[in-house]
Amino acid sequence: MTLNANHEKRESEFPSDVAKAVQDRVKLLTPPSSFEYLWHLYQQSNRGNQKAGHLLKSTKRRKWILSLNVVVLCLVFVFGAGMISQTFGATLKKIPFIELLYKHSGGLPNGLEQIDQKNLSTSVNLSATNKDIKFSIVDVFYDGFQIVINYEVDFLNTQTKLTSEDATMNYDYKIEGAHPTMISTHVFTITGDHTFVGTTLIDTATLPDHPEITMSVNQIGNTKGNWKVTVPLSSEKSSRLTTTFHPVISAAYKNKTITVKKITFTPVTTQLEIKSKERDLSFKIKDDLETPFEYAGGRGGNGEHFLSFSPVSLINPKPRFLTLVIMDTSGVTVNQKNVYADYTDKFPLTMQGYNGGFIKITNVEFLADTTIVYYEASDANNQTPFLMFQDSSGKRYSYNKHPIRLSRDTFSYKLQFPKLDSVSGLKFLMPIDVFEEEPKKPLEIKIPLNWGD
Repeated sequence: MTLNANHEKRESEFPSDVAKAVQDRVKLLTPPSSFEYLWHLYQQSNRGNQKAGHLLKSTKRRKWILSLNVVVLCLVFVFGAGMISQTFGATLKKIPFIELLYKHSGGLPNGLEQIDQKNLSTSVNLSATNKDIKFSIVDVFYDGFQIVINYEVDFLNTQTKLTSEDATMNYDYKIEGAHPTMISTHVFTITGDHTFVGTTLIDTATLPDHPEITMSVNQIGNTKGNWKVTVPLSSEKSSRLTTTFHPVISAAYKNKTITVKKITFTPVTTQLEIKSKERDLSFKIKDDLETPFEYAGGRGGNGEHFLSFSPVSLINPKPRFLTLVIMDTSGVTVNQKNVYADYTDKFPLTMQGYNGGFIKITNVEFLADTTIVYYEASDANNQTPFLMFQDSSGKRYSYNKHPIRLSRDTFSYKLQFPKLDSVSGLKFLMPIDVFEEEPKKPLEIKIPLNWGD
C-alpha cells in the first residue's frame, strides 16, 4: 500500500482491496453526520418552542470533512525545520508528536493528548538501515482500539538538506492474526537538515494476545529500499485507566432488535459494541450533561457494530449514564446556507445558529502558534457549530481540535484554530444545513453506568 501524500487520488486508483476499505470507511463515517442533524430537527419538532440545533455537517460539508480527515488517501503535512538541534537524539526528546498531529491534521477527535499527558506510550529503540537511511520506531501506544506509532528517519552520510519530497514514505503494516481497519492519518515533520519524524494512527479490531505490528517501508523520499521493523504492542499502561461495562440493553427499531453489549472507556477512546442485523443506521452518544461524543470511526459485519468515539469530557469523567441515539438517515436531502459575522474586538458577538438557536462568541485569543475562540451555545443542539475564520483574501481556517466543554452548567466551549496568516477583514463563517423533509423518529437508549464510587 502506497501511503505518501496525494490529495487528488480517487478510490479507483487504489488496489481493489484498498478501494473497498476506503468505501467501507466512508460509509461508516458518513451516516453519523446526517444523523446528527436529523436528530436535532426531530428534537425541535417534538419540543415546541425549544430551539433545535446542529451537530451535523451537510452533504457538502461532510464531503469536505471526509476529504480532509479520512486520510486513507493519506494527507501528509510536512513543514519547515523549526526544531533543529545538533544531534537528532536531542531533538527527538523535545518533539511533541501528538501536538504536531493535532496542529497539522485538522479535526481529529479529542483525547489523543492524554497519551503524552499521562505517559501512556511505550518507548522502544528498534530500527532498520538500508541505502544509508535509518528508519527507527521511537515509541508506540495501544489501548485495545487505537495504535499510535512514532518514528524517525535519519539520512546518513549525506550533505544535502532534506526537502518536503524527501520527508515522505511508502509503507505497509501487518499484525499477525488481525486486520487493522484503516489509517486515520499520519504526519511527517522535518526536524533537521537530514532528519524527519512521523506519526501514524491506526484503528484496529480486537487483536490477539501479545500482538506485534510490523511496518514495512519500501521507499523513503525518492530512495527505494527495504526497511522492516516489528514492534510488540502492550495496553498495560492504558488498561489501568480503562473501564468496561456490559449493559446488555436491548430495544426494537424498524422491527429489528438492537442490543448494546459492551462499552469501554479508555483514556483516549470510547468504544461501543452493538449487535444489530439492521444496516444503514446512524449511531450517536451523549452523556448525562448532553455533551456529544465525537465520532472516531468504526467497523461492522455479521450483525456486529464496533463504534469508536472520543473519550469522556474532562468536566464529566464519570457520567451517570450515556444515551445512544439511533436513526435511519437514508434518502435525506440537505440544503445549506452560510452565516457570516465580521470580527471585532468587542464581545460578546452573537451569530445565528441552527433552527432559531445561536452561539455567542465571548473572546478570541491570538497566540504565538494558535488561535483560541471561546463561545457559549444557546442550547444543547448548538454546542458544536462548524465555525470557521475567513480573511480578506478569502482564505478559510477550520479548527484543528474539536470543541472542549468548559462548564457543567452552561454550554460554554473553547475551540482551537491554527495561527492565522492575517486578521485583515476577518470574518466568522458558519454553514447552516436545512433538511427538506421531516426527520424520522430516532430511537434513544439510556445506558446507566455504575462506576462503583
